[in-house]
Amino acid sequence: MAKRKKLTLSALKKQERVLGFVFASPWLLGLIIFGAFPILASLYLSFTRYQMVGLPTWIGLANYRSLLFNDSIFWTSLWNTFYHVFLSVPLGLFVGICLALLLNSRIRGISIYRTLFYLPNVVSIVAMSFLWLWLFQPHFGLINQVLRPVYDFFNMEPLGWYRDSSLSKMTIILMGLWTAGGSMIIYLAQMQDIPRDYYEASEIDGANSFQQIIKITLPLMTPSIFFNFIMGIIAGFQVFAVAYIMTQGGPGRSTYYYGYYLFDKMINDNNMGQASAMAWILLIITLIITLLALKLNKYVFYLGEQD
Repeated sequence: MAKRKKLTLSALKKQERVLGFVFASPWLLGLIIFGAFPILASLYLSFTRYQMVGLPTWIGLANYRSLLFNDSIFWTSLWNTFYHVFLSVPLGLFVGICLALLLNSRIRGISIYRTLFYLPNVVSIVAMSFLWLWLFQPHFGLINQVLRPVYDFFNMEPLGWYRDSSLSKMTIILMGLWTAGGSMIIYLAQMQDIPRDYYEASEIDGANSFQQIIKITLPLMTPSIFFNFIMGIIAGFQVFAVAYIMTQGGPGRSTYYYGYYLFDKMINDNNMGQASAMAWILLIITLIITLLALKLNKYVFYLGEQD
């Protein structure tokens, strides 16, 4: 009987694997047809001198050596990007989990609240950037107007936000928390998949709401937390549009992210060779950080595998 059950589970896993490839096939075909050539072309161009005019000239590893050993702006942009990733990802996870816990209730109109918190995710990044430019405006922005009594009480000047080099990166990170509703939806789906039996059993044992969150909800949410953690890292290393619209990389290159520098190399300097090299360096960095993050998979509790 156990052997039959084992065979059945094995067959189900094979069927799931086949179905997974079937559902992913449109994306895989699109990648092969439309993405494979640009990817391979960028790899070749990273070993060439190519100004987007004429033919590429093979120069070997010169682009990589120039970026790694002779370009201080490269390291500045990389530091800014690491700063963004290692602060924005944990904060985004925390805010998303808190929102999901607050909205995982059965009160009247809860679907409206969930929709409102999710809505920022469908707003254009350009519109969102201009909105937050106004909110964070040092002199007449809404945030500083709300904080005016605090400034007056402590006799301090209003914060400069994105115009202050010491606060500009944090301003963009805080702005990104506005879209925490995207991860919130994933957490909510995971929460509502947790069997009610666990909570009922804990109530019999005398557990309160906080203990249920710590001992049941959060451990059983680790798959979705882990997923959002990995996706947050990958997205964080690609930050560009917000800095391009709001700060143009300033002040003092404080928001001059890696993606921004790559854009400048490609568009403003017409240096496609170094831009391609930067793209592959970013791929390697992201791959290494992601593989290190995947080591945390051993702390993820997958419901249904506890046996």
